[in-house]
Amino acid sequence: MEIGITVYPHFVTKDKTLASVLADVKIKNYDFVSIFPHTLGLIKNGVVVEKKLRNIETTLRGVGIDYIVRMPTSVNLRDHIYYTRHFRVARAVADVAIKLGAKVIVMQSGRTGRLDLEIEALQQLADMVGPFGIKIALENTFSVKDTLYVVENVDRKNVGFALDVAHAFLSAQGDADKLLEDVKLGTDKTVILMIHDNFGKLFPQVEPEDALAYGVGDLHLLPGEGSIPFGKVLKLFGDVPLLLKVKDPEKFMKVPTKQGLIELLTSL
Repeated sequence: MEIGITVYPHFVTKDKTLASVLADVKIKNYDFVSIFPHTLGLIKNGVVVEKKLRNIETTLRGVGIDYIVRMPTSVNLRDHIYYTRHFRVARAVADVAIKLGAKVIVMQSGRTGRLDLEIEALQQLADMVGPFGIKIALENTFSVKDTLYVVENVDRKNVGFALDVAHAFLSAQGDADKLLEDVKLGTDKTVILMIHDNFGKLFPQVEPEDALAYGVGDLHLLPGEGSIPFGKVLKLFGDVPLLLKVKDPEKFMKVPTKQGLIELLTSL
């Protein structure tokens, strides 16, 4: 089982370099990381900053860990008003993936706007990266069905589903049976399975600093700190890569080893 960890932008600081963060992940025997190229200074105004590419590539290869790339969460290819700007950034990230040799690009599906624009854009991006053996994995921002509809209509062999279990749990409003029903819809299309925990509650809407106290929203907790039945979810899949998404730097530092995480997930 391949398992990776998302290296969120705020994990890299003046006191904690990218190389140091990657080394922390590797020493715990994880197989890959997910990185955000745009936050590493590789994209400016929708254009790849070529002179910075080599330094990042040297760091990644120096640590000796595999990597996938992540689109900015602001990318919304359904936005008909600013579509050109969104697509320009998305295309730049795809170009970075090609030049760095990453084999997977993860991006969130759009939230509002025109589905036809998103489908057409994904077809273009898929055709761009396909010859390089790169897959695009579309993450469910909220609804599993909505994202699967896009994936199926893009109709490209290198476009699949990035199933975020925690987002699906929120969509199911904390109903474990509904979660499993939704997950089953996407098992065949899933390229990567994203894991983090929450309590499946969307309301009431509260201030960010109050969210954990209320158990509300997309909390990005370690598995076992919320209510998601990961053991049951994993039984629905074969050999699919997992990606842990924990945003709190302190929780990130306390992430168990790869084997420890496997034991934890299967026990839930």
